[in-house]
Amino acid sequence: MNLYFQKKFRPVIALFFAVLTLAIILQQMNIPIAINSNFIRIVNGVLFLIALFNYKRISQVDLSKPNAMVRSVMTGTMIKFIIFGGAALWYATQKKAPIGNINLLIAMGLYLLYTWLEIGWTKINKDA
Repeated sequence: MNLYFQKKFRPVIALFFAVLTLAIILQQMNIPIAINSNFIRIVNGVLFLIALFNYKRISQVDLSKPNAMVRSVMTGTMIKFIIFGGAALWYATQKKAPIGNINLLIAMGLYLLYTWLEIGWTKINKDA
């Protein structure tokens, strides 16, 4: 439980709940726009779980070895990219509904935000 309340992980929790709230509000308002809120919520949830896994892994890295820190961040980014890309390809092959360019751009923006927060953890850890 201590992992959720650490100061460095709070921006990820805030981002997760902000995106979740916006997706629910968009779904309830019935505005005729081409945003699939279910897709955005699933992408947000997957990226949050991956960020939680990466934070746990990065917090256990020895700070005296900068190569280990860089290797850990790169591994986390590759894991996130493989899972995210695989899920996008799987969703695209289902042919239930088209994803749309707007939804993909929002998903990639969320990917970049979560990656930016992950890099921020390493900067905070390095300064400590």
